[in-house]
Formats: sequence, structure tokens, C-alpha cells
Amino acid sequence: MRKIRDVLRLRFAAALSGRAIARSLRVSPSTVEDYVRRAEVAGLGWPVPESVDDAALERRLFPTPPPSGTTRPLPA
Repeated sequence: MRKIRDVLRLRFAAALSGRAIARSLRVSPSTVEDYVRRAEVAGLGWPVPESVDDAALERRLFPTPPPSGTTRPLPA
């Protein structure tokens, strides 16, 4: 399970550094920075609206990419 909500809370409410958050949640500092960057792009901060549950939060930060439109050759 991703710790997106915890990362956002510690970054925006507690104003901890990325490294401190990473140590606290036992994730990599690059993961912390990725979550924060994605949240900023999605227009999210802290507190996350109550109407956004964990699944919706993950969908907003990690949207499914559109189909590429290119066809790949089938294996022979």
C-alpha cells in the first residue's frame, strides 16, 4: 500500500524535509519527492479533501496513460 497521504501530511502540515519523511515512512527520498511533485501537478495539497479516498488519490496522482495508438507487430 502506498503512503501518499502520509507523505503529503508530513510535507505540508509538518514541513519535514524529504529525507526526514523518507526515514520516518521507510521509503526512498526519491519516492517522497515523486509523490510531492505529482500532488503539486494534480493541484493537491494538505489537507486532502475528505471526498478523495485513497483509491481516488492514487488515480489522480498516477493516471492511466492514454493508448499509444501504434500497433505492434505480432510475434512470428
